[in-house]
This record gives sequence, C-alpha cells and structure tokens, in this order.
Amino acid sequence: MVDLFHKAGYNFAIAHCNFKLRGNESDADENLVIGLAEKYEVDFFTRSFETETYAAKNKCSIQEAARNLRYDWFRKLANEKGFDRIATGHHLDDQIETFFINLFRGSGVKGLKGIPVIREKIIRPLLFANRDEIEKYALQNNLDYREDKSNKSDKYFRNRIRHDLIPVISALKGANLDQLVASLSFLEEEDNILSDLLNQKREDIFSRDQNGLKAELSEINKLSPALFYAMLSPFGFNRDVTDAILQSNSNKISGKTFYSPSHQLLIDRKYLFIKEQSTNIPVTEYLIYDDVIEIDEPRKLNFRKLTNDASFNFIKNQAYAYIDFDKLNFPLKLRKWEKGDRFVPFGMNGSKLVSDFLIDEKVSLFEKENVWVLLSDEKMIWLVGYRASNEFKIKSATKIILEVTIKA
Repeated sequence: MVDLFHKAGYNFAIAHCNFKLRGNESDADENLVIGLAEKYEVDFFTRSFETETYAAKNKCSIQEAARNLRYDWFRKLANEKGFDRIATGHHLDDQIETFFINLFRGSGVKGLKGIPVIREKIIRPLLFANRDEIEKYALQNNLDYREDKSNKSDKYFRNRIRHDLIPVISALKGANLDQLVASLSFLEEEDNILSDLLNQKREDIFSRDQNGLKAELSEINKLSPALFYAMLSPFGFNRDVTDAILQSNSNKISGKTFYSPSHQLLIDRKYLFIKEQSTNIPVTEYLIYDDVIEIDEPRKLNFRKLTNDASFNFIKNQAYAYIDFDKLNFPLKLRKWEKGDRFVPFGMNGSKLVSDFLIDEKVSLFEKENVWVLLSDEKMIWLVGYRASNEFKIKSATKIILEVTIKA
C-alpha cells in the first residue's frame, strides 16, 4: 500500500502501533516500518500500548483491545496533524474471513457484507486484492515485508477460519470464492437500499424537537421487532434493548428510560423520545445584567426595554414574556428548574409548584430536563417558554417593560 501510494504521488505519512505482545518480534516490526518511512521520505509516527492491561481493565479480548487502541489513536493523530484519511491494509482475504466470522456469530446484512471500503475517515484501498496477489506484487517489486507469526496460530477464531474452513470450501466441487466476493458486493448494494428505505421510514415516524427526536407510540406499535431494531441501531441500541423497549411499551410502562453508549431513550405518555447523551458538565446558573441585549447560552434569548405607552401591544405567545422592569433587581439569574420551585403563574392568584405546573401542561421527562427559570432575587419571573409570573405583570403604573423573547 505504501509503495502504491508513493507511485501514485499521494502525500502521506506512516503510523505504527507497537502492542508489546510479541517481545522482540514487535520491535522488529517497528524497525521495518521505520525503514519504510526513511525509504519513502515520509513522516513517521509510532506509539506503544499496554494492550494486555487495557484488555483486562475493559474486560475485552486482546484483538478487540488492539483494535480499539489503534483506531482511537489513528483518529486522534489524523485530527491533530490534519490528515484527510486513515488508510489500512485490509485485503480481500480479510473480507472473506470477516464474512464467515459474522455468519457464525450471528449477523444481519450489515455484518455479512463485510468490511466497508470507506467508513467516515477510514479507507481500505487494498480490498480488491487477495493475499497471494499482494505477496506476488511485493516480490516482483523487491519490497521488504514481515508476517506476524501469530497469523499461523490456531489460537484465534479468524485463523481457524483461514486455515481450516476456507481451504475446505475452496476444494468443494462447485464452490467459487470469486462468487462469494460477488455475493458480498450484492449484500452491500442491498444494505444500501435497505438503509435508504429505513432512513425514509425513520423520517416519516420521527420528528425533531429541541431535545432530539420523538415519535408517537401508536406508530411504534405498528413496527415489527426487527424493523424497530433496524431503525434504532444507528443510535447504538442493540437488539436486546430494542426488544425490551417494545415490551415496556406493550405493557404501557410510562417514564421508563433506556440507554445506549451514545443515546438516551424515553417512553413517556404518548411519545417515544431519543436524545444524545451529553458529555459536558453543565454550568449551574447564568447571570444576566441590565445592559444585556441577547444571549445564546443556555437558551437563545433576546432582551428589549419598551416604554409602557399607548403604542405598546402584547404578543400572546409562549415565546414572549413581558415583565415590569422597575420590579427587577439585577443581575437576573437563569438556571434549570429545581424540585420545590414555586411561582404564581400569570392569570392566577395562588402559587403553584413548577413540577405540578409541568405535569398539568403534559411536559415530557426529556422536555423537563431542559426547562429553565428566570429569577430576580430568587423570585421566579418566567418559567421560560411556558408562563410568566403574575408577581411581575405589567400594570398601568409600570413605566418600563422588559420584553424577553426566545430566539428561533
């Protein structure tokens, strides 16, 4: 691959992982790659990993540990150095072996189609060639290479497929590995078609709001378990979890939350909600001074001072709040609502718990997580986007009005 990139005139660098699993052999591999970088006069990056320690800590296999470590480092390196692509040397034999691995471990079309040529920044430009063709190219062009001795061991499942299964299949009358490769291509085409149909179906059922995606449970009930899983798999939910979601829905369990590594799903009353899990530590409160015109965090709000005269007109919309400016003490405070918060909703005389108000308004649990309150001296001015406080309402004696609006 390095020789082909060089001959094609590509600007590239070489990155090498030393997993410290084979002692001197691992170091010899690294020395070979250092020599390649010197030969082709390209930048060289290397990193050593305590692979066995990582595998034990994360309770995964050595192969999985090595894969996670190298791809995490490759992505980080590409971002730091500004590389457009990450090229790996997977070839056609890897593709065939991966098909059988996924077949025996249980997989749908997405797994059976094998290794993608392109996935995000990762490209695999040698998938068209098998191992014998690559070795022949290396010999014809006097290229040095080393083979990992672990490739000959039957310790790993992939190697047992390589050494025991594929030779038997190749010897079968009527068997043709070239046709198997063609089948992989057909599977990829069918997966692309299915993906397009699933994306369209997902767009038909789910709508987007400020928290993420939501769908009516009545529409979810029409989906088969397999289709429901296929629709949610891009969000990281596995089949066991999606089946449990459907079971909770059929049992009419409201308020239950499910998690994937990247997303959170909520069944709430008539809707199913999906949102990304936040990795940011939130600021607990924001201060707003009397000269502020607009803010973008944590909510996009505009602030405008108006004179209370004959030209003033209320806009009846939950995105607008009108407040008696003279009753305010700055800086105002903007924070998430908390248990025990109480205010006097506009149009009422008595106070009410915010939690009760949100229940009455049928606000979902996900939406409740993103409800903010605007305060003056710890008194609530506005339950943002829902109701202003009656305590700060405009009266005939009001001289200056503070208009607060939610920006689209």
